Amino acid sequence: MLEPGTLVAERFRVLRSLGKGGMGAVYEAEQLGLGRHVALKVMHPHIASAPGFTERFQREAQVLARLRHPGSVEVYDYGLGSGFLFLAMELVSGETVDSLIMREGALPVPRAVDIAVQVLEVLEAAHAQGIVHRDLKPANLFLEPSPGGERVKVLDFGLAALGGELHARLTQEGMSVGTPGFMSPEQMRGQPTDGRSDLYSLGCVLYELLTGFPPFPVMPSAEIVVAHLYKPVPPFHEVRPDLSVPERLESLVRGAMEKLPGARPPDAATLRQELLAVLAGPLGPPPPKKRGEGKKTERGLGQVRHEVPVPKPVPGGAPVAVLVPRHQAPAGDTLVMSLTACGFQAWVASETEPWARFGALLVVADGHESLAWARILAARPGSPPVLLCGPADDWDLVTGALEGGLFDFVPLPLDPIDLTRKVSRAQKLKR
Repeated sequence: MLEPGTLVAERFRVLRSLGKGGMGAVYEAEQLGLGRHVALKVMHPHIASAPGFTERFQREAQVLARLRHPGSVEVYDYGLGSGFLFLAMELVSGETVDSLIMREGALPVPRAVDIAVQVLEVLEAAHAQGIVHRDLKPANLFLEPSPGGERVKVLDFGLAALGGELHARLTQEGMSVGTPGFMSPEQMRGQPTDGRSDLYSLGCVLYELLTGFPPFPVMPSAEIVVAHLYKPVPPFHEVRPDLSVPERLESLVRGAMEKLPGARPPDAATLRQELLAVLAGPLGPPPPKKRGEGKKTERGLGQVRHEVPVPKPVPGGAPVAVLVPRHQAPAGDTLVMSLTACGFQAWVASETEPWARFGALLVVADGHESLAWARILAARPGSPPVLLCGPADDWDLVTGALEGGLFDFVPLPLDPIDLTRKVSRAQKLKR
């Protein structure tokens, strides 16, 4: 932490601390000569010393300085001075959405949607320049009073954008870039991200704005990661049965939080228009249905999908083998029944059967020895794609499967949609 009076780059005098995050600490500082007060973000030493980070920082800061939108924080200056890597930004006043939720709980639908729409306007401008935030959360959304009502300011654009390239390296060193409770599944896996990753995070924010609670309860980071990777989003009525949220709005929120990027809205503009359509319509509970209205009509209401439904098993596709330890035979039978119900040919197989006949191989985990066993099977010549099936809350097992050369991890308890999608992808890869 820098003490008040510290001079950074010979032109910014630190006045007081405003807070700190995963990549740096923020101070209110005076820009000498201009007498302007700014928000000065100074990188943590372990971040600034990352190989190539300074050069990357300079390039990204130049792009961010060109981002001009009333809802984005203006970048005034950046650089390396007095041994500090810094970013000087517009100083905003008001309160964060995080503190608002803590004080008021769930917000009325119009106000919650208006906040989300304003954030999406900023995202449209940023994504058009190839800037992805990667750390949208209530604490990074600032509500600033304005003559026309409250204005949402999106904070930390620059530093979050820088974080994506360093995510894998920092994670290995035990450092955190992004906030697990609001990160997209692809970001958690260290995969490439685009604007749809921000839409996932905004879906999490809007969920909390509407219910007063995050999509998944507060829990250790590893469990939150597993929940975002594999668990379905709880329906609003399970979290707040006392609230009435339009069905179409809940469908939009859940659509933004689809596990696969392709299942989410294609861009911020699309989601913004759909939310505005909700605001333009009735916001109360749907009227009671007349007698005689069939379930087919009811099932079609409010369903917003942006991707072809879950892939169907390949007709005549190669069968699926299930391997289990001997004392886990009931678990193997259950998995075979689930696969059959999903449309696959499947049976419990032995290690002596020829692998070429199978389109995928599911190994039922029985402790971490099963992980090593699955890795050995996956390395055999001619082996089909291997999937490990085990408890979703065993983080070591999950990460070991995803990082250890296996095709994928199937969490227990089984989700038929997730099971069908992953096994179908494995069969296609085998073909």
